[in-house]
Amino acid sequence: MMSAGPWNECVVVRSGEGGLAFVSTTSEALALLQEAWPQRRGPAYHTAVAACEEVLSGHLPAYVARITFLDASREAGIAVAP
Repeated sequence: MMSAGPWNECVVVRSGEGGLAFVSTTSEALALLQEAWPQRRGPAYHTAVAACEEVLSGHLPAYVARITFLDASREAGIAVAP
């Protein structure tokens, strides 16, 4: 069975207000993508949203959400510390 639980490694992203967000689960990543993402929403953003939804529905392993979240962060120009 695939795990939709916590990621093996937390991802730290800089928020628009200069603060830090610590993302360690697919649910947290999806919430950030849907509720607090900058307007730059390209292909990596849409891939990350879809991957998070698939992980939460049990169709993909959690590491896929982490990888696609990192890609979306870089695409949007968000500072990331993996």
